[in-house]
Amino acid sequence: MVSEYVIEIFNYIKEIEVRILTTMPNPNYMESQKELAWKMCGIFTDWLVQVHIRFRLLPETLFLCVSLINQFLSAHVVSLAKLQLVGITCLFVAEKVEEIVALSVVHFLYCANSLYTYLCQRLLLNTGGLSYPSPMHFLRRISKAHKYDVKACTIAKYFLEIQCLEWRLLAAPPSLIAAAAIWPARLILGQDK
Repeated sequence: MVSEYVIEIFNYIKEIEVRILTTMPNPNYMESQKELAWKMCGIFTDWLVQVHIRFRLLPETLFLCVSLINQFLSAHVVSLAKLQLVGITCLFVAEKVEEIVALSVVHFLYCANSLYTYLCQRLLLNTGGLSYPSPMHFLRRISKAHKYDVKACTIAKYFLEIQCLEWRLLAAPPSLIAAAAIWPARLILGQDK
């Protein structure tokens, strides 16, 4: 939101987005998971959103967390018993990256029934994926271009949150997801120009 550097910042974010296109999660990773199904992941993501809301974390934290989970599940087979551990670990790592004031690991231990281990965190970090330009970055830039229409932005944020549950959008770049969220929001409000 620093107008003096906005061009350089978004050129850099676009550069990162182009770089991550080759490392995006496999949209068909569920075929290799033995105990998981897309429906379970939807329920699981809904639980993560509740934890995210409870801790009052930034939207970017949620999007990075979901991206980390999808990348991790693309690279590793996870049992149903360990899925909560993976999710809380991804939320903890995303929170360290995105939040100004990070929560204590004790908060996350409470949510994960004390399953948290540093081994899981290290395995997650070896998978990569911390350089993830959030769709929220692009949505904020798009919002500025059409003079911060609060209603359109609120509806678009809703669509961005819904996309966290949609496995068919795993291969879509974040800028496209943001554009795809703002377009129907504007149509709903009758702003089709």
